[in-house]
Amino acid sequence: MSEAKHVDQNAIPASHFEDRYSIDLVGGDDIPTTSGFNVGVAWYILGEFGDPQVHDDQEAVYVVSGEGELMVGDDVVTLKPGVAVYVPAGTAHGGRRTGAAPVQIVYAHGAI
Repeated sequence: MSEAKHVDQNAIPASHFEDRYSIDLVGGDDIPTTSGFNVGVAWYILGEFGDPQVHDDQEAVYVVSGEGELMVGDDVVTLKPGVAVYVPAGTAHGGRRTGAAPVQIVYAHGAI
């Protein structure tokens, strides 16, 4: 049986982007994984959409706090706590806050 691995998000420096900052928790340097599996947290900080992201893998997003919108292809999904969104591989997407506070999400990437 392998040893359980854990990490504290407060011990990992965030990656900063134009519209957000994020921390890879599982699947980053501290807890490597296989097949591109990744789980992390991010905060959308801008009131407008930044440059869209496109990944070769699929992504799931779960909203923890804040209010905003997630553009997924040509669709715009309203974000609020408790909402989950699936982003298919190869689909342009990006988020923004519509309230005063950043939108905090948990994301997961998985190979297709």
